[in-house]
Amino acid sequence: RTKQGQVQSSGINAEYGGLNRETLEALLPLLTKVPVKTLALDDNPDCAGHFHILLTEECAISNLSLRGNGMTCEHLALFCAGLTHNKSIIKLSLHNNNIGDDGVITLAKSLRLNRTLLTLNLSHNHITDKGTKAIAEVLTALTLSHEEIVARRKLISESKVSTSADEPPTTPGGRAKERPGSNSRSGSHTALDKKGKGGASGKAGKKQDKIDKPSAKDGRKSENKGTKDDKRKGTTDSKSKSKSKGPAGKKYQEEKEQEPETVEFQNPLIEANLSETDGKIVVPGNYALTCVNLNSNKISNSGVTNLYKALHYQDNVTMRRGVKGLLRLTLKNNQLDISSKHYADLMEMMTRRDPFYEQPLLEEDNSNATTAT
Repeated sequence: RTKQGQVQSSGINAEYGGLNRETLEALLPLLTKVPVKTLALDDNPDCAGHFHILLTEECAISNLSLRGNGMTCEHLALFCAGLTHNKSIIKLSLHNNNIGDDGVITLAKSLRLNRTLLTLNLSHNHITDKGTKAIAEVLTALTLSHEEIVARRKLISESKVSTSADEPPTTPGGRAKERPGSNSRSGSHTALDKKGKGGASGKAGKKQDKIDKPSAKDGRKSENKGTKDDKRKGTTDSKSKSKSKGPAGKKYQEEKEQEPETVEFQNPLIEANLSETDGKIVVPGNYALTCVNLNSNKISNSGVTNLYKALHYQDNVTMRRGVKGLLRLTLKNNQLDISSKHYADLMEMMTRRDPFYEQPLLEEDNSNATTAT
């Protein structure tokens, strides 16, 4: 059943590869040199506590699959510490692990500051309402902790230092200091200009201008030459474009179209839309996360209620700012009552948020609608 690692142009598939920490460290130099987009390390349980090695700035993985590795909360601690400030992974699959509620709480802490991850798969992980509440809280307003406030002040001070270093020095009066020698150079130019207005020097200047100015004929010739050169360049460009339209060009174009559009969000610690209540700094939650899979867990109606409140908050606050927030949420095979009001409202809300949702057309004739049913 063991498969050998398959290296493709866009990714590496090493599921059932029997990898361990040593092989991961040996794989890291390849990942930093080759632009690998997708990395599948499914069913490699000996690497369960070492996947944080891959979360470096030099490693630009965008799609990481860690399914079936038996990862627990202890294994996830170091990984989540690296995920907090990761700028490359946009899709992460933790399907069929053992992270539980404590692992989800650890993961939710990293999602407080991470604004790169778009898709998260947490199916088959023994998650209950406790872990679901942690995810729901990340999607709403966040109260900064003491450590986050200290990091915020540090970022603000560093930004002020960088902006002040770029500005020119000023005098005590507030005017910008001029570079040495600028006044003398400008004065010499003005003196020459005054001399050139009259006298022999002025006449010589006029003669020199006549010599420097090209004639109309020369201009027309140069323009014609330019058009001929442009035509020649155009023909060569068209030839090169026609060559790129071959199978290799089409394959490159398809790969470019399949690349997901990533949006760079501002660091939440320096978010402009913050508020202060009772001496606490409150910032918007994680609105970068667009897809969450919670299938086959142990979520009940209480967890559904927490998710409904979080998405209701996004509807009223986040969506008004032009940010979409969570677009897809799946809760199949859980311990919840699908006939409950909050579940029905949640599913209706997610149906409207789905980017492929098309609002049904209103029937003009009610009789036709009844006969059709």
